[in-house]
Amino acid sequence: MITGVSGTGKTTVCKRLKNLGFEATDIENTDGMFEMYHKGTKKIFVDYDNAKAEHIKNAEWLCDVEKLKKLVESQKSEIAFYCGIASNMDDILPLFDNVIVLQPDSESLNERLKNREGTRDIGNTQSGRDVVLGWKDWWEEEMGKKGSILINANGSPEEVVKKILEKC
Repeated sequence: MITGVSGTGKTTVCKRLKNLGFEATDIENTDGMFEMYHKGTKKIFVDYDNAKAEHIKNAEWLCDVEKLKKLVESQKSEIAFYCGIASNMDDILPLFDNVIVLQPDSESLNERLKNREGTRDIGNTQSGRDVVLGWKDWWEEEMGKKGSILINANGSPEEVVKKILEKC
């Protein structure tokens, strides 16, 4: 599992791994794998908008663990990569032998998120970037406590992929 907060390079790394011939899946862009819910109510967040910090703070991006299990069980290669992040990571982590966390510094992450302006992606506004940057250190520390492998993700995508492959 390759994970990290929004803007760390998960999608880019997934594409690079595929280009190198590895089985790699961007699980966040897999149909039916995720749904956005209101925190607390667990009702689908119908009007969710990544441009609104209050929406980001009051939402849970939940992975359908059963669908993910089926995807993992159907993998064809001995080594496969699954890239994404979810609010229910604790339910997902046991499915994987290794969890790699992409960890750019805050300045690099902010610059990457700025590139999302004009899109619908999280971090497309300054208030959205502030929310993501506010989560970053806490989330990376929590994932480290769970035994994840932390990878410095400040370099080029090729450099980051090389570090990942060295760990695998």
